[in-house]
Amino acid sequence: MMMNHLGYSIENPQDWKRFVLFWSEQQMLKEELIATDEVKARLVELRSQVFAGDLSRYYLQELLIAQKLDTSITENELKKFYDSNKEAFELQDYIVKALYVKVPKEAKELDKFKKYYLLKNDKDLAQLNSNAKLYADDYYFNDENWIYFSELTKDIPLKNYNIDNIVLNRTKTYISDNKYVYFLNIIDFNLKDETPPFDFFRDQLKEMILAERMNTLRDKNESEMIQEIKKKHEIKINI
Repeated sequence: MMMNHLGYSIENPQDWKRFVLFWSEQQMLKEELIATDEVKARLVELRSQVFAGDLSRYYLQELLIAQKLDTSITENELKKFYDSNKEAFELQDYIVKALYVKVPKEAKELDKFKKYYLLKNDKDLAQLNSNAKLYADDYYFNDENWIYFSELTKDIPLKNYNIDNIVLNRTKTYISDNKYVYFLNIIDFNLKDETPPFDFFRDQLKEMILAERMNTLRDKNESEMIQEIKKKHEIKINI
């Protein structure tokens, strides 16, 4: 348990050695402080006990929240939360629906990629999919979901190109360097600083709603939790 918590793998013999060395050094330091300064050693022990209590409170809260948290979120709740918090979802970059293919220059059928990525007819996409599986180093196409343009093109050498023109003109182009040819087809876009599409932030909306519910539960139930725990444990204070 402690190994996992500290990031060591139980399956790895080298991690076992590292953990044993770490644990041994920790014990050595504790023993040395006891021998050197008993008052400071006692202070360390007392602080450890306080920290253990705070950590116990945290884990008990998390267990209680896990039991009580309602994780179901309706479509109406998502849209209502989105409409009430639109200013929190301002786009910092273009989002696009696009096709992207990264193909080594020496790949077979390279000329066919130059034809198929244009998607001029219904068969082009099927042909492109087949060739991409065989020859492409990277391939992306989703005409239903949005993606940040910068994320889509992070491997494309666009330093000397006008990004605004590429996006706003729904450009179909390919760019090459010493090793690769990068095919890009912008199908649709959403402007920076515009109100973003609701679906683009669907997953983020769910996370934010759940976080809000968790904070409400945490604030509401902490005192109740402490009172319930006190009922289960007899506390005697002798002054």
